[in-house]
Amino acid sequence: MDSPKNRTSQLEALFQGAFATPPHTQTSTSVIRVTAPVPDELDEDVRRTLLAELLATADRFGHTAAPDGSTLWAEVDRSQAAGRGNS
Repeated sequence: MDSPKNRTSQLEALFQGAFATPPHTQTSTSVIRVTAPVPDELDEDVRRTLLAELLATADRFGHTAAPDGSTLWAEVDRSQAAGRGNS
């Protein structure tokens, strides 16, 4: 299994490539969270690639919609022992 640092780097590169804006990364004692604003228009192939990569890399991920825009987030557990899943 890749280290949390490597997985976080993969997510940052994924978000940067998909959205053409730098993601924001926050680290807590147990989790690393990567977030990025989602453009209003997103190609269907990009959506499929994002989903496949998130399923393979993140422990959890989600999409937050708000009146001023939406955000995609993904989390990586800092502990190697944590299992992968998503919500």
